[in-house]
Amino acid sequence: MADNQPTKTTNSDEIDLGQLLKMIGNGFNRIGDAFLRTFLYLKKNVIKLAALVVIGLLISYLLSSLVDKKLKTEVMIMPNFDSKDYVYDVIEEIQSNIRSRDSSFFENFSIDVADLEGFDLEIEPITDPEDAKEDVEQDLMYLELLQGFKEESFAVDIMRRVLTRKNIVAHRITFTYVNAQTGTELSKKILNYINTNEYFQEVKNAFRENAKMRIDQNTVLIGQIDNLISGYSQTMLQNKKESSGSIYLENESALNISSLLTLKNRFVKEIEEKKLELSEQKEVLSILNMGKTQQVRKPLFNNNFVLIPLSLVVLFFIVSFLIYLNKRASRLDVKNN
Repeated sequence: MADNQPTKTTNSDEIDLGQLLKMIGNGFNRIGDAFLRTFLYLKKNVIKLAALVVIGLLISYLLSSLVDKKLKTEVMIMPNFDSKDYVYDVIEEIQSNIRSRDSSFFENFSIDVADLEGFDLEIEPITDPEDAKEDVEQDLMYLELLQGFKEESFAVDIMRRVLTRKNIVAHRITFTYVNAQTGTELSKKILNYINTNEYFQEVKNAFRENAKMRIDQNTVLIGQIDNLISGYSQTMLQNKKESSGSIYLENESALNISSLLTLKNRFVKEIEEKKLELSEQKEVLSILNMGKTQQVRKPLFNNNFVLIPLSLVVLFFIVSFLIYLNKRASRLDVKNN
């Protein structure tokens, strides 16, 4: 009896393996049958599906011809005087008042609420987050290299310029509307409204006055340096002596030509920077580019020409599946009865 036990175990294992292979074969057969049934179902209903796609395209075309097309104007702007938070807040305020149709709010800048039908705006930074991250990493490496020259004036200027540049980011305001003429006018009025903030107007005026005063002072100092260098040159020509770089005036004061020229160059550079700032920062919101009116183009799967036909086809499959379930349920009901 003990000798027969291994034989029985082997036969049992062979039977189980055979059943497993048979189950796997049946599974593949069922998959094949399901694929063939699906193919036959699509073949049987191909005309209906094609008709639904055509009907969906016709509906999409009719809707697109009846509904006004959206237009937009993209404006590239630069917030000045640390006014980025203010610009975002005031745009959010305008968006809220557009939705609520607050006529008293828009009367402040001569806008009729009736013209706001289909009008909207939004703002976003132009800099790509990934590019901004790479720029920050590069700037940090650059600043680390400049640490060894931190006592030099050129290094201080470069570090100041890098740190200042990181705080200035261009933004894009997108105005969307349905009427090209009124949409453009509304966009300009809103931009003018943003620029009329009293606080930032005072900041702007103080900034421009300080910049002009600095330019005038530096211009006077440059003239004085030129006079000193000119007087020094005339003295050297009269005495016909070679200069070692400095002479003594009135027995006490030393004149260092190299330092004066360096100081003059610094004043000239600062005048150039201030003139550039005055040119760039004339308003709270500098308009870098006022785009032209263009049509809003929606992504493919947000377009009615795709959504409506696709919805009709999906609805057809759902109805067909419900009909199939109803037939199966009726058969089961007949068998039970």
